[in-house]
Amino acid sequence: MRRVSAVVASLSVLATGCSFSKVDPNASVVVSGTALNAAGQPLANTKVLLFKQADIGGVLFGGILALGSLGTVCLLPKGDAPDICHKARTATTDDRGRYHFDLKGEDTQGSLGTEATLNVVFSSGGTTSTTVSFSAKETAIQLPTARLVNLAPHVSQSGGGIRVGWTRLPSAAGRKASYSAQLFAARGQSALWTQTATGRSATLDPRLLEDRDGSVAVGAATVLPGGTGTGTVRGYYLSKKLAVRATAGAPPSRGKRCAAVTGTAPAKDGAFSRCAATDGDLDNAARLISGNGAVVTGAVVDLGSVRPVSLVVGRGFTGQVLVEISTDGRTFSTVATSSGTAVATKVPGNQRARYVRLRSPSGLDQSLSSELSVW
Repeated sequence: MRRVSAVVASLSVLATGCSFSKVDPNASVVVSGTALNAAGQPLANTKVLLFKQADIGGVLFGGILALGSLGTVCLLPKGDAPDICHKARTATTDDRGRYHFDLKGEDTQGSLGTEATLNVVFSSGGTTSTTVSFSAKETAIQLPTARLVNLAPHVSQSGGGIRVGWTRLPSAAGRKASYSAQLFAARGQSALWTQTATGRSATLDPRLLEDRDGSVAVGAATVLPGGTGTGTVRGYYLSKKLAVRATAGAPPSRGKRCAAVTGTAPAKDGAFSRCAATDGDLDNAARLISGNGAVVTGAVVDLGSVRPVSLVVGRGFTGQVLVEISTDGRTFSTVATSSGTAVATKVPGNQRARYVRLRSPSGLDQSLSSELSVW
């Protein structure tokens, strides 16, 4: 985990409209709720977890941990669970499915005194899970009743795609339902990719798995009505995971020389060498460094020769990024823009390049990005 500077974070608060907390940091805060199983019956004697989501002053880098996966990931053996699991508060439901957490006001706030997003997570046998996401407005918080759901996922692999289908959420799961398909690593259980979807199916590009098997799950999100002492409450649901095979193989960029990028206008490429940005480890930070100690704003890979470029995948990047290509390593052209922790950008047209660069146009530190893959 790393932190951005207070100045940058404060500007981000103004830009994004985040609210400063009105809860006294020293006050006692009680969070209560009820958990049900998929049939609507009380989920008795079940472990419930509470996390404070990383805010703009404390950004989590490395592997992506999808909302909804916390309830299953944190039930892995201790050595396999991510660090965030060790910081979770725990409670156990009673015979009526009720749970509660005793907090301090400061536990509900971000590093800058903003209203932090809190996540209450419960699971069924480590397979399906439900996350209730909220922020504290008052010291007594009664969350809406939430339930597990059965999204009945199914998957097929044919014609070069990973096709995932599911059933719709029941009305009791909340309003304004949206869906996504999520790819997970077989080891470590980090989320490799999340793709929003409409209807009851989605098709994923198998190149997102590269050359390692994994699993796929269906995610869903709703707005949960009811509750007191909080603002909008959202429900996130994750289905059981289904195994998928790696069929695409390693990308042409695997093991190629790469370099850290510094600056923005103009951007400068460092010395090329073997580096962790192309080593095939999609989970762990590449920890790129620049030769002069400047902020690393991106990564560039040398494919070895001019070749067709159709897809660029970046993992662990921050904010908006530019996809740039070059045949000679001196003159680059921007072919796409994207944003998010994991980006997959199809390069339009029949482009050819030897050098492919992914960087932040605003100069954000990208030294802890994990991988740059080029097809």
